[in-house]
Amino acid sequence: MKKNILIVMPSLHSGGAEKSLISLLTALPKGMFDIDLMVVNKGGLFYGMIPDGINVIEAPRSFRIALGRLHEMKSIDWGVKCISNVLLRLSRLSNLKTLQFTWMMWHKIIPDLHKSYDVAASFMDSMTNYYVIEKVNAKRKYLWVHNDYKKLNMYAPFDAKFFAKADNVVTISNLCVQSLKETFPDLKDKFIAIENILSKTLVDKMANEFYPEEYKGIEHEVIILSFGRLVEQKGFDLAVKAAKTLKDKGFQFKWFIIGVGGLEENLKSYISQHDLQYDFELTGERTNPYPYIKHCNLFLQTSRFEGKSIVVDEAKILNKPIIATNYPTVKDNIQDGQSGIICETSPEAIANAIIALNQDKSKQQHIISHLERYCNGNEDEVEKYIKLFCRTQNQKVFSI
Repeated sequence: MKKNILIVMPSLHSGGAEKSLISLLTALPKGMFDIDLMVVNKGGLFYGMIPDGINVIEAPRSFRIALGRLHEMKSIDWGVKCISNVLLRLSRLSNLKTLQFTWMMWHKIIPDLHKSYDVAASFMDSMTNYYVIEKVNAKRKYLWVHNDYKKLNMYAPFDAKFFAKADNVVTISNLCVQSLKETFPDLKDKFIAIENILSKTLVDKMANEFYPEEYKGIEHEVIILSFGRLVEQKGFDLAVKAAKTLKDKGFQFKWFIIGVGGLEENLKSYISQHDLQYDFELTGERTNPYPYIKHCNLFLQTSRFEGKSIVVDEAKILNKPIIATNYPTVKDNIQDGQSGIICETSPEAIANAIIALNQDKSKQQHIISHLERYCNGNEDEVEKYIKLFCRTQNQKVFSI
């Protein structure tokens, strides 16, 4: 008999976790599971990529509101909206992260999901973790953490209560497992690592679909690419300052950032103030970013923290020279001097690393040769997801 599985996701807007979920749903053998997918905030870059055979179900309206979709509320809900804004301000006076405080204040009015499942999984380190534990009836429950937990600045005692009730908490690298074990030593047996699914066949195919219009006519310059949400974590404020340093040093380049997010206006303001309109371009979202990666000269990852960056692994599959900042889990992505270059997390260090790697053609070729030999995707990780979903109540955690 097929397992009934519920997967809950906050949204399918741009991001590594969102892309990873679509890759997983696509890679799972057809007909093995009956899967309900609850996307709390519908729409987004990856929403149209949900594979056939996946049953998308509606999230409770109160859950959508709690996750921040207040703009969807009608005029009669203005009182609730005002109360919610007050509660968010009060969260700053407590030790709780905003989403933790919001769940604490909203969870009693969010209804239980009445359907029962064999497996329920929250695929994102978000309020969906709390929802799966408290509101879903399932034989087994799995929560996901896609980042280095220590860098999320969450109130750990609050999360510990939910992690303790999960069968496992899955994260995406061994260093992320270590971060969780150090934060929650009493729950250390709960934490396991399964990497995000990355198909070399699919990446190569999509990378050959077109040549980016933005690159035409500038092939004589060094084309730099970064990719991610425009949020503090991704360090694009460092990137744009590094771009200014490069320009001040007379370096000829064009740096493209693919992504959207809350820091867009701040970045645009800095670009305008420092006359970087030609040198540093925010392109917005792209449904297929792989041709941009394939045809750039250097790929830059400027993050302050990550779990295990899926976009870095995609750049590795496409054999691009990569420079990454020294975030705590970077060594799960990059072997310094072999699969890429690791530099310090500052604008000056980023700029210097770009100049040095661009000048050192033999180093670039060494990195490319290493990537061609060793970086071929990880479709075999699908088997770990299947084993996780098919475990019986009394089975121990599988070896990974």
